[in-house]
Amino acid sequence: MDYKDFMEYAFQKLHERGWLMELIPSSITETDIAEFEQEYLMELPVVLKLYLMAYKPSPTDIVGMVYDDANKEIKIDTIDFYDLTGNVSDWSECLGCFREEFEDCETPLREEIYKNLFPIGYMDGWYCLDLSQSDGKDCPVVFLEYGGFWDYYCDSDGILHGKCVASNFRTFLEWYFCGSLEPEYEKINHVIVNYEFYSLWHDQHFISELNFPRR
Repeated sequence: MDYKDFMEYAFQKLHERGWLMELIPSSITETDIAEFEQEYLMELPVVLKLYLMAYKPSPTDIVGMVYDDANKEIKIDTIDFYDLTGNVSDWSECLGCFREEFEDCETPLREEIYKNLFPIGYMDGWYCLDLSQSDGKDCPVVFLEYGGFWDYYCDSDGILHGKCVASNFRTFLEWYFCGSLEPEYEKINHVIVNYEFYSLWHDQHFISELNFPRR
């Protein structure tokens, strides 16, 4: 399945699984993306461009199964995907808010430290695509926890990368949008994973702190 077909499939699965009430097309165009790339000197991978031009993401937090590589296990996690489908100005605002965190945490404000990071969502920290590791088609998803203790994630040149949570964005969407790890989790834990399962998990762990969709 190529990236374009995958993106359509991923959003359809997100809708089928109850996280989107309807599929609302994005307003973003190829021209918008090209102008943004030129202004910010960024080269976005193919999968991100298609994601931005597809549909609006869930307006609420998504709970899903992800693979925790450090502990070699599947775990339940949640994320609030940013809605970046209305106007390119939303991207600038998103980048601005993310980069302000560097000043708040007294991180050196050299742009080259963080210009490789494109934020896509938040949950106790920022989920970003690390464009410095892009192959032109896809790139890793990294996480920077709230609080700014990020020196550990810098390479020998001082460039910030974050904790890698998925080897690429496509895999990340397979987890959250398509539920690709759910069958294995069900087999290991002898449970049935569905929307109601996630709703119960959310209530047990977050009570009413998060914006969780009710059907």
